[in-house]
Amino acid sequence: MDCIFCQLPKENWVSETSHFFAVWDIDPIQEGHLLVIAKAHRLSLSELTTDERLDLLNFQEQLIEKLERSSAISGVTIAINNGRLMDEGTHFHSHLIPRYENDGFWDNLVLKNHPFDKSLF
Repeated sequence: MDCIFCQLPKENWVSETSHFFAVWDIDPIQEGHLLVIAKAHRLSLSELTTDERLDLLNFQEQLIEKLERSSAISGVTIAINNGRLMDEGTHFHSHLIPRYENDGFWDNLVLKNHPFDKSLF
């Protein structure tokens, strides 16, 4: 398997639970940017078991509390990479990105707009 997350050495792990581990992002959007990575190779949130989903939420909460205690952040953005469009060579993971007042996080966000038929939702 060519998944970089499945090959990350434990000495890079900042913290772990029974189903997830956290590492510092190697290309952080903001200092303190963490990745929360499933230990099992899962491609999407829907592949996680109920126990894994509960563990993910609890673990993210614990990590956010640690970030808040260790820095004067204003909040945390949680982003989940889910499904086939995520980074090639990885599996399901979430990003915990520390936020500050007027940090410009959304200032450079440019997306190509695609039509979405809300009646099909």
